[in-house]
Amino acid sequence: MSEKLKELRDKCTECQARFVENLYETADRGQSYIDAGFKPKNKEVAAQCAWRLLNRNANVKAYYDALWEEKARASNISRTQQLRKLNRAYEIAEQQKNPSAMVSAIREQNEMLGYHRENAPNPEKELLRQKRNEQESEQLRRLVRQRTNELSQQGRWNRS
Repeated sequence: MSEKLKELRDKCTECQARFVENLYETADRGQSYIDAGFKPKNKEVAAQCAWRLLNRNANVKAYYDALWEEKARASNISRTQQLRKLNRAYEIAEQQKNPSAMVSAIREQNEMLGYHRENAPNPEKELLRQKRNEQESEQLRRLVRQRTNELSQQGRWNRS
């Protein structure tokens, strides 16, 4: 436990600290309140008291938030580590000859890298787009030539 967590825990009573730790583990407010040593009439009242304790007591709230922050920091892995794990998952799927798992690993890697199905690099689509642009350009050149010839025949266009 870090120094910050120890300080925040010391600001709470023993029952409050046990409540926060139980709530952090189980996410059941009412049962955590009862297990911490408080004595409510029933579980419904316990849940209401637990909500009040968590939201109205600054020390309890700070200790609870600090526990979650520490967990998030401890479980945070870098993007590179995630990509390595996905790459390893792909390799395992390939060894096991599991095409659907291979596709899933590739899809996750693409999502992480920012390629979505619509935006993913697709050489075939790019080639078709390039051909279409060339055809449109050629068609425009033909129309310009045709219009230029028409105007020159009418005497409106002088080529000098």
